[in-house]
Amino acid sequence: MDIRQSAQWGEYLTQIGWKIEKVGSTQIFIRKVPFLPFSFIKIQHPKNPLPFRQIDRIARENRGLFVLIEPDGEGFELSKMSLNGFQKSHMSLTHTSTIYIDITKTQEKIFNSFSENARRNIKKAQKNNLQIKTISLKKEKDDSEFRKFYRLLSNLTHLKKFFVPGYSEFYKKMLAFKNKSAVLFAYSNNIPVAAVWLGFLDDRAVYMNTGITRVGYDLLANYLLVWESILLAKKNKLPIFDFEGIYDPKFPMWRKSWKNFSEFKKRFHGTAVEYPAPYIKYYSKIYQIFDLCSRIFYK
Repeated sequence: MDIRQSAQWGEYLTQIGWKIEKVGSTQIFIRKVPFLPFSFIKIQHPKNPLPFRQIDRIARENRGLFVLIEPDGEGFELSKMSLNGFQKSHMSLTHTSTIYIDITKTQEKIFNSFSENARRNIKKAQKNNLQIKTISLKKEKDDSEFRKFYRLLSNLTHLKKFFVPGYSEFYKKMLAFKNKSAVLFAYSNNIPVAAVWLGFLDDRAVYMNTGITRVGYDLLANYLLVWESILLAKKNKLPIFDFEGIYDPKFPMWRKSWKNFSEFKKRFHGTAVEYPAPYIKYYSKIYQIFDLCSRIFYK
């Protein structure tokens, strides 16, 4: 199951204002347009086959302007999209490509599968006297450790010039995943210099977010934390380490800021996974015209 179809993700989106309709195992996310009697609807990486009839009913009941489906690749049938009124969309709200690492192999085989650059940097980081501390969030009585993680994440956003939501939204996400996640910190001289927030699903560990300082980069803490995260996932007997998104050149305007960290993730090799393109169905002629204008600008 993709993380966006997990119960925890549903709880998180509910806390930040989305309404959820569930059809079988498929979570359908509905967001009301402020001050208007309309809504936007998204379905992200659902299992196939898709419940098109129920999707249509939910869209009409909630006066949806559109439904955006970002399909899962397994069992995907393109013909059913067009038969049910969906067309390819330029809009992408979640990643369309990622990397999976098979962690059922031995620790030695996993390590040797990395690029020479990644292996060398992990070994260098291990010589830099970094201390790795793993925090199981479900055991924490308050959010002090998570605030420490968020400060490192915020520092990364300043270094790399990209946006993340404020702490209030991250706190709600933390609460939703509290029983299913951990934060790994790298310390140098008792100061946290890097961190990874790792989520746990039934069949995978998910690299949710990361944060780092310039000192952390200098000490190659980001490489060591990925390796330690993989070892933790393997200890928990999960078969897949999901890097949760890399840059996809098919959507350059939506993912431009992902280029640098995608190159970092690719150094751990693994299997590239590409999802089908997003598909959209319009329920409003006015919105369809507006979107057509945005497509022309986008091109």
